[in-house]
Amino acid sequence: MTDQEEEFVHFVSCIESLNNAWRLINRVKAERGNPLIGPAFRYALVEYSKPYRGSRCNGRERRLGISYIPEDMLALHKRITDSRDQVQAHSDLTVMNAKLYIHEVQGQHFTGIVQNRITGFEELPNIEEIHRLIEGTLDNMYAKEEILEAALLYQVYQARSHCSSDS
Repeated sequence: MTDQEEEFVHFVSCIESLNNAWRLINRVKAERGNPLIGPAFRYALVEYSKPYRGSRCNGRERRLGISYIPEDMLALHKRITDSRDQVQAHSDLTVMNAKLYIHEVQGQHFTGIVQNRITGFEELPNIEEIHRLIEGTLDNMYAKEEILEAALLYQVYQARSHCSSDS
């Protein structure tokens, strides 16, 4: 694959992840009583974050920049991607802020752990803003996708024209 082709494939893959997140968010909003909304919401945040984390291809790493995110939504974006890194897809002990206690009582050792209770649902009350964040980002990306696709088609057309003129 050429660099231009790889960029296009990665970009379309990012759109697909954001669309998956959008669909999941819509299902969570529609089915509030379903016991699976918690895991679905958490997975939606992972799907949303995927484009902004590394994707490797041919020894390089690609990631989506933040330029497609509506400017007024950057703080929410950061909270979601931080949550993905610390809670949703990993268990970051710094977020838990755990304290270990070891006590001996009458010759027996007891351990106890006190920590923050992190559910992964902390952003659930902001589901409408998350929905708008994803839609705004996708709108900006669809415009860029058309430009990338046109450039890619032009490159293919040029290559074919060059091959036909050589024969």
